[in-house]
Amino acid sequence: MTAGYITICLLGIACTWNLYHPPFKQAYRGIAAFIIGVLCGELALLLLPIHLFIVGYFLINGVVNGFWTGLILFLTFISWCAQLTYIVNSMLSSQPLTQALDQAGVERLAPDTNNEDRSNFWSRILKPFSFRLNNVSCQKGIIYKTVDGQTLKLDIYQQKEPLEKANIETKAAPVLLYMHGGGLLQYGGTRFGQGLPLLNELASLGWVCVSIDYRLSPRNQWPAHLIDCKTALQWIKQNIEAYGGNPDFVVTAGDSAGGQLSALMALTANNPQFQAEPNAQSLSHTYKDENSQVQAAICFYGVMDFCNLNNASHSSDAGRLWSKAVIKADFHDPDNLALFRSANAIATASEHSDPHTIPDCLLIHGTKDSLIAIEESQLLAEKLSQVSENKVIFAKVPGAQHAFNMLRSIRSELVLAETVRFAQDCHRRHQERF
Repeated sequence: MTAGYITICLLGIACTWNLYHPPFKQAYRGIAAFIIGVLCGELALLLLPIHLFIVGYFLINGVVNGFWTGLILFLTFISWCAQLTYIVNSMLSSQPLTQALDQAGVERLAPDTNNEDRSNFWSRILKPFSFRLNNVSCQKGIIYKTVDGQTLKLDIYQQKEPLEKANIETKAAPVLLYMHGGGLLQYGGTRFGQGLPLLNELASLGWVCVSIDYRLSPRNQWPAHLIDCKTALQWIKQNIEAYGGNPDFVVTAGDSAGGQLSALMALTANNPQFQAEPNAQSLSHTYKDENSQVQAAICFYGVMDFCNLNNASHSSDAGRLWSKAVIKADFHDPDNLALFRSANAIATASEHSDPHTIPDCLLIHGTKDSLIAIEESQLLAEKLSQVSENKVIFAKVPGAQHAFNMLRSIRSELVLAETVRFAQDCHRRHQERF
């Protein structure tokens, strides 16, 4: 029993330490720290009472009977205090985002448009894996493209009730195009498990939200991933009216690699390099000359310095992996530099010459992200501010790990509310212009 007590206590201490001091410079340790950090950090409100109960059980059975077991109990008590502090701080973690939106002149949501004033905040947090909202339906597995024997599908989330009851002023609902993360790699991520809180939240407010598949590496080489996103956008422009959506107002969003794609969608509008593919069969007509401009981009902890071209990444380990698996080209060969730069959002922004074509951009990144350095989003925001005439908003989320918004937690719900605020404001201003 003593061994069990020591193990449980040391695990709790180690997990708490990881919340405050995750390793940044080693890729594989960073992955482990990210997984542990998301689970222990975003579920701290639920896991802390369980840990207290288990340790209490050991105490009742007289396990603490010497110096070392007493010292471990003392350290465990300190870790509990640190976890409580972490929970309290998570209640304040959306403040930088709120302030950034205020400074950018983003209109605050009125109480009657804030999804019933978010009165169900705490009930959501107590069910961290429950994403579907009662008034949201989802049509799954709609094929939008077939290429090289691969069938790409999308899911559509929308409000069950008539659009007249939605918090929008016209029957043509705003559209969200969501791209999942996962390092652009197979088995890294899917459309089924990412972005669900945002997809359901906006759908409940009357948006038509589309979550897509795209080709993944190492089976497929860049820029197949981005080309698929462009194809999905054209599918939306040609088909979304049948679902009540407005093809002229599309906001892209994504997390991690999806955040990278969201940024590149905003930066490469009508770029012929990504517009057409001769061996693809899309369920819409050819789109080589179609307009691929989007109206806003939301990027969560995106891989903005792909392959570490600007030395903003945590380490070069991930860059070497991506160069082999995604680009499939020699990083040191000057002839391949343009290909590498085309996957790098910071490099793409630096080369951008038309400030009119860059839409409003929101970049959100956690300060404790052990996978993707926050400096990547920060540097992209600086570059965008130099070349864009529209809003560029960057916000740090204090204490947040990578993928902090995959579960329903105090932090993720607060950040979600401000993200919805940005999206709704973009749509409101679009309606005023058109």
